[in-house]
Amino acid sequence: GKLVEIVEIKDHPWYVAVQFHPELKSRPNNPHPLFIGFIKASLKLC
Repeated sequence: GKLVEIVEIKDHPWYVAVQFHPELKSRPNNPHPLFIGFIKASLKLC
């Protein structure tokens, strides 16, 4: 379809908006790639 499900701002350190639930695709030993990206971006800002 033509429904936008993910939006990002490329010049922002980490701005992603999603219209789905990546937490439902995550497991403790296999997190969704969005969560991995969020953690990596957070560590760069510390």
